[in-house]
Amino acid sequence: MAQFFKASPTNSRKNYILKNVKVEKLDHQGRGLAYYQNKPVFIEGALSGELLDVQVTESKKRYYKAQIKKVIKASELRVTPVCPHYQECGGCHLQHINQAAQLQVKSEGLISLFKRFAKQAPQQLEAPISEQAWGYRRTARFGLQFDKKNKMLKMGFRRAQSNNLIDQKVCPILLPELEGLIPDIKVLLNSLQGKADLGHIELLYADQGPVVLLRHLKALTASDVKLIKEFSEQQQLNFFVQPSTNQCICLAGEENLSYQLPEWGCSVHFSPGDFLQVNANVNQKMVTQALQWLNLEKTDQVLDLFCGLGNFTLPVARHVESVVGIEGVQKMVDRASANARLNKLDNVQFYQADLSAENLTRQEWAKQDFNKVLLDPARAGALDCLTFITDIKPSHIVYVSCDPLTLARDSQVLLDSGYKLAKLGLLDMFPQTGHMESMALFTA
Repeated sequence: MAQFFKASPTNSRKNYILKNVKVEKLDHQGRGLAYYQNKPVFIEGALSGELLDVQVTESKKRYYKAQIKKVIKASELRVTPVCPHYQECGGCHLQHINQAAQLQVKSEGLISLFKRFAKQAPQQLEAPISEQAWGYRRTARFGLQFDKKNKMLKMGFRRAQSNNLIDQKVCPILLPELEGLIPDIKVLLNSLQGKADLGHIELLYADQGPVVLLRHLKALTASDVKLIKEFSEQQQLNFFVQPSTNQCICLAGEENLSYQLPEWGCSVHFSPGDFLQVNANVNQKMVTQALQWLNLEKTDQVLDLFCGLGNFTLPVARHVESVVGIEGVQKMVDRASANARLNKLDNVQFYQADLSAENLTRQEWAKQDFNKVLLDPARAGALDCLTFITDIKPSHIVYVSCDPLTLARDSQVLLDSGYKLAKLGLLDMFPQTGHMESMALFTA
């Protein structure tokens, strides 16, 4: 075990300096893992094999969190971060590792979690789905904070472990069409009379071009609306404002937005604020793999849980007898149904349902027969509806996950019910970050 030496006494344990820390390995989030008096120390930005001096930032009963103070011996895998905000921003904390190494870290972490929580893991993952390491993100939400002292509005992501914003100048993981808007949008917002009453701003990219969604807490003045419209015309933007959570008003550009799933001839229409997969290229490949793993046939009757706008449901409908999509939010169900009509699909139905309900069998849609299931839940996972899934005995279950911990937990339920983990693969939806998406196939 590595030896640690405390620095001079400090005000609290969380400010201790631990010297000559030897990093043993990386965890599934890409953090360096060392040990101090048999207690784990998680170190942001550290790499396996490195020798470091670190400062404890959080001291808990079972672990420490720390940050690097000095790199004594660096790993050969360490690279210089691209983004100038790397040291202060709360995102993209794996920039110090190249993309190939990031994929390796995430793959090892996924297998490790399955061994620990699902008590079964494949010896080898399927080939990861990945795309470009930079310039991939088609959605982003920036915080807005008004500084009363200097009368300026700050726009940016949050600082690491803080509610304060960085002064955003660039964001190289954004699509270039969106990143290039950042300086001019900051100028626009600071020119508005109502700049002290703005909530947040979202940038996204659609078939119709760049889209801006501005949340404002008080009514915009006529002069502010005029400035926004003029700016949008100059920049060729689709500009929406959001006076309340349930309102979205188009001030400039196209009101009807969409993105394409060209392999299946599907156009998915959405409104600003709807959930979209942030990485369009990985999303295309993810949908392709899900359909392949389901091994779809013309006679199949498929159930798609947590279906959203129909990102999976619509392509599935091109290959099967029928598909039913279930979503918890009624407005998303309405949009998904409209998408089916727009794509001339008459073998798909969408229903609203609380998928954490105790007895789903009482639902109208649940009385239908299904032989294959696809699910793409939020981070909380799908534990509450797994009994329903296993009771209908589908031959194939494809589980798309944005949290490997809940996937591993839920997988154990399926394994205990007699299903086999046939395939497991990584989806590199968020390069440069520790966020890990994955896909698992279970067969009867």
